[in-house]
Amino acid sequence: MRRLGALGLRGRIVGALVLTAAITLAVAAFGLLGPLERRLRNAELSALVTKARETRGSFSSLTPRQLAIGSNALQQIGLALVRTSGAQEIYVLDSAHALRLRTTDARTAAADPFDDVAQAFERGRIVSTAGTFEGDEVVRVAMPVRIDGRRYVLAARKEVSEVRDAVAVVRRAFLTAALSGLVIALLLGLGFAATLVRRLRRLRDATVRIAEHGPVEQVPADRNRDEVGDLARAFARMQQRLQQQEEARRAFVATASHELRTPVASLRGMLELLDDELAHGEVASGEAREQVARALAQARRLGRLAADLLDLSRIDAEVALRSEPVELRELSRAVIAEFELGAPPAGEQRTVPRLEDASAAAWALGDPGAVAQVLRILLDNAVRATPPGEPVSVRVHAAANGHPPSLMVSDAGPGVPPEDRERVFQRFARGSGSGGAGFGLGLAIGRELAERMGGTLVLEQTAPPGATFTLRLPSPPHEHDEV
Repeated sequence: MRRLGALGLRGRIVGALVLTAAITLAVAAFGLLGPLERRLRNAELSALVTKARETRGSFSSLTPRQLAIGSNALQQIGLALVRTSGAQEIYVLDSAHALRLRTTDARTAAADPFDDVAQAFERGRIVSTAGTFEGDEVVRVAMPVRIDGRRYVLAARKEVSEVRDAVAVVRRAFLTAALSGLVIALLLGLGFAATLVRRLRRLRDATVRIAEHGPVEQVPADRNRDEVGDLARAFARMQQRLQQQEEARRAFVATASHELRTPVASLRGMLELLDDELAHGEVASGEAREQVARALAQARRLGRLAADLLDLSRIDAEVALRSEPVELRELSRAVIAEFELGAPPAGEQRTVPRLEDASAAAWALGDPGAVAQVLRILLDNAVRATPPGEPVSVRVHAAANGHPPSLMVSDAGPGVPPEDRERVFQRFARGSGSGGAGFGLGLAIGRELAERMGGTLVLEQTAPPGATFTLRLPSPPHEHDEV
């Protein structure tokens, strides 16, 4: 036999629906048919008791003379009770249980033990019961009465087999409705389960294709507003996200390979040329120094690119950053001092950033190392974009009037075209101009570090020449006094 766990989702859903419908119908039948039959029988019995009580006064008002001349008066009262209550048999019995009155043919007298008559004599109150005699459902009433000072018992019998027949009709109708309900539940369950399983199979097949062929495979659209539809849309968003990440990875690898290949090829060419000149003894000191300087520049470029790739891998790995108060002015002085110590390229004038208005402290909340790295990126870009001898300024603003603390770097370079204002923050994005120069990784790293610290890095809207980048960070929870 197949285990229940081996049943598919369709079998489980159909089985659950049919079982639920069957249990519901069984409980409904148990709670309806039995009480219905009892209620109908009790209603007949209650009606017979009521009519018998109504005739009690008629029996009690009989005179000895009416009893002496015969039973015609008793017959009339009994027939009236028959007409009003629907009873089939009426008896008046004395204490010796002698039969005194029968208004109709005795259908159940032979099987009826008249035990309720004895109980009515002994208790002195009405006794109402129900039973089955000769296969007929009968309700019985035994009511004590006094006629001419003597005690009698009025015994009324009413056949209620029609109650059983009515319940049988209801039972057959209920059974028909139950079977129809089970069939409908089965059909609906099969249809619902087939639809659900088909939708889930489409999702499964799509995930299998994505696992085999990558995120280029599409997830089937499901516009139904239910849990499976939500799951399908979540899968579609995941597939789109994976496809975007895959495209970004391929573009990153291609661009990174290109960016690495350019300085490596340049460095290799210059070293091979220098080696060839050294081998032939035709090296001029000035030309050799120039080639070495260019080789060092390409080596520094490779070093920066390797460092950027390492920083980017740390960002993608979501390495935790610290969150502590940082004094932006002192940090800016330390980073600017690093640029002051750097040597300018041969034959070029030094461009040194300067910190403007550095009188008061400006506290922000962030990671000191990350803030310093963002500032180095901004200063490095500004120094390389600014012509020799032109200024590169750093301005620090403390939190005031609802504005967060900020750090601004301005240069005197050519500026950024409006169409490239956001592209400069993308990884290895290339400019929209005819040259299509690459923007590298620096600003992309800077923005991601700023956002991970809860801040922003934006390019201000300024007229060229020059560009101004602003790093805004959250304010610390408490004010810090300058020391």
